[in-house]
Amino acid sequence: MKLEPTRTRWVVFAAFGLMIAMGPTASAQITVVNMIPNAQSNETGQDSEPNLSVNPNNTQQIAGSAFTVNPTGATTTAPIFVSTNGGTSWAMNNIVPSGNGSTGDITLRFAGPLNRLYAGTLRGGSGLTLNILRTTNFTSATTMTLLRSRANVDQPYVQALTLPLTTNDGVYVGNNDFGAAGGQTATIDRTTNGNASVPSFVSARLDPRATCGQDGPPIRTAIHGSGKIYAIYYRYRSPSPCVSPLATDVVVVRDDGFALSAPYFSALTDPSDGLVGRIVASNIRVPFINSSQSTFGQERFVSSNVSIAVDPTNSSRVYVAWADYPGGAPPYTLHVRRSDNQGATWSADLITISNATNPALAVNNAGKVAFLYQLNTPQGVPLANQRWETHIRRSVNLGVVWDDTILANTSAATPTATFIPYLGDYVHVQAIGKDFYGIFSASNFPTLANFPQGVTYQRNANFATNQLFRIDGVTPVAVSIDPFFFRIVEP
Repeated sequence: MKLEPTRTRWVVFAAFGLMIAMGPTASAQITVVNMIPNAQSNETGQDSEPNLSVNPNNTQQIAGSAFTVNPTGATTTAPIFVSTNGGTSWAMNNIVPSGNGSTGDITLRFAGPLNRLYAGTLRGGSGLTLNILRTTNFTSATTMTLLRSRANVDQPYVQALTLPLTTNDGVYVGNNDFGAAGGQTATIDRTTNGNASVPSFVSARLDPRATCGQDGPPIRTAIHGSGKIYAIYYRYRSPSPCVSPLATDVVVVRDDGFALSAPYFSALTDPSDGLVGRIVASNIRVPFINSSQSTFGQERFVSSNVSIAVDPTNSSRVYVAWADYPGGAPPYTLHVRRSDNQGATWSADLITISNATNPALAVNNAGKVAFLYQLNTPQGVPLANQRWETHIRRSVNLGVVWDDTILANTSAATPTATFIPYLGDYVHVQAIGKDFYGIFSASNFPTLANFPQGVTYQRNANFATNQLFRIDGVTPVAVSIDPFFFRIVEP
């Protein structure tokens, strides 16, 4: 069976208009922004599964994405969110090729000094069809250029950089390729000339071990400027068929030269069998339940929850996160571990979070690690009483001690899910210099109580009456799921 996912100072607000709230002063300055533009105040879509990229050459330029429909009604393109003022305000730009006006799984990355933006996406209306895309101007109305297309591929996740001492872009798209031989589906499509008119891509297969018929959906990469590229994936162990909860290994691979030459991602082997890929956690149990769960805030379990980040100050230090069923049974639990020797050995859990999902890691230029996730709480109560808390935790001492900041605390019951995933199979956090930038999806019910750090809405909202309104400022709009941008300015 092929397993595949479906798809406080003063509060200031203008009646039915822009609402801005400032959170309490802290050691770090935290900004949270609802990304739906005022011009799209009518929208009630389930804008879940968000992703974000900040231009490392110009942090005023930020691109975001989610499951979002073209607001013009056109079906040939789908939108990304664009900001040219550091995330203070956002617009939609309909430049993603589509067959139905919407995006499938989509992720975005700026490459470097020439401001090129790359996307890995499942083409809207075309099922599991991978598109790798590029634009040289993310605010232009010109549709992104198609660089590569393949069928029967799931959950593309892109990373990119301009290779040192060149103008060439390295583009690395982790994906679950069901066309891979032997059920060893964990793959990275890579090119080292992504800026070329016709880039040359290679599909690098990561998994040398037997599986139950496929690997897990997520394949994530982390790139260090020295040339080291780490990647993490779920290996679904044999025997066949794949049955939930799946016997799974968490595996990390490494390439030491920007994956410029074969054999790709072969620098790490495991002492248990001598094969490529270090097994970080062996024979754990990971659920694959592709339906909305009333016991888990309307979200699904499709084992899409892994993350990896490398310390920019030390290419040997890398952090990983994943989710599983401890002991083979709920609750869904997040784990974070660290390696200080290029992935050869791993720590015990640095942090363990029960009944949570969507882990995302980043490390800044001071070695501070950030861990973003979404917690379903309280556990074991009816859906009507459940909340989704979006947490960002940071550590300055290699994950020994963590702070804890709640960015959002929203109802898990409202709105009612219209499809799955409800919030999404991933969120994202990114470090640029010392600061952290990120994105998550949550209910847009307008109340300050839901946003402990404060929040800015562009769409028409009245926080005194807790109502959303259409562009006319009068007609009420139903609560829905929106993407939220955040920025943490470190002291």
